Amino acid sequence: MKKTVIFLFSLMLSLMAFGQIETKDLMINLEEVEVTPPMFTGVENVAAILQTNNTELVKEFIVENINYPEKALDHEEEGTVIIQFIVTSDGTVNNFKVVNSVSPNIDNELIRVLKTTTGMWNPGYNNGAPVAMGKEVSMVFCVDECEFNSVMEHFTIKAAEYFQNGCKKLFVKHTPKKALKQYDKGIKYLPNDKALLYVRGLCRYELGDEEGARKDWNRIISLGGVDYGEFAYEPSGMKGYAEMVKMFANK
Repeated sequence: MKKTVIFLFSLMLSLMAFGQIETKDLMINLEEVEVTPPMFTGVENVAAILQTNNTELVKEFIVENINYPEKALDHEEEGTVIIQFIVTSDGTVNNFKVVNSVSPNIDNELIRVLKTTTGMWNPGYNNGAPVAMGKEVSMVFCVDECEFNSVMEHFTIKAAEYFQNGCKKLFVKHTPKKALKQYDKGIKYLPNDKALLYVRGLCRYELGDEEGARKDWNRIISLGGVDYGEFAYEPSGMKGYAEMVKMFANK
């Protein structure tokens, strides 16, 4: 019975995943000459870059090959996993990095599928020369079988609850360790939510994790920045506030 449930869910996942998987190029400063990002072909050893929408092609491949890990289902593990990796100058994929983890089972499943795409990429080019470039893929895993919009509504509600709980513990009760646990849970659902990244960075800095705080704030910068002046809670008395303001001002 359990296998049947997993199989049916996998079918539902296939229907939803077009809205759940996002890819983007991690463009490194290459003197802004003529840069072409890596292109996924979906077929091994294809020389010509296809005219098909490249993002859709990556999504289709992942949907067809990914499985919701049975252990993850048993433990009701869900959230949004984000993986960064490098497409080398010869189309090989390597250097996989988990940017946002849902669980080892789920993280490793997406990495497993991405590893099988070696030989299915045309490399990025800089001034006509093939170079290594970064890519990022994110995918939503949800235990409940429902449409994508319902999944994202569920994820937003869960993340908002953890955000509010974390802020009460950080700004009202002054218990940053407990607050961090709440922020971590919220970001597991919405890893690109700027408000969550904003306050988790402050919380990390308060606990002495300056590197972790800067990672969160740099993520915000990569997502387009944030107007910290409109934040609902007043964080100016916190240790990391000045550092955060300086980072945002310099970008």
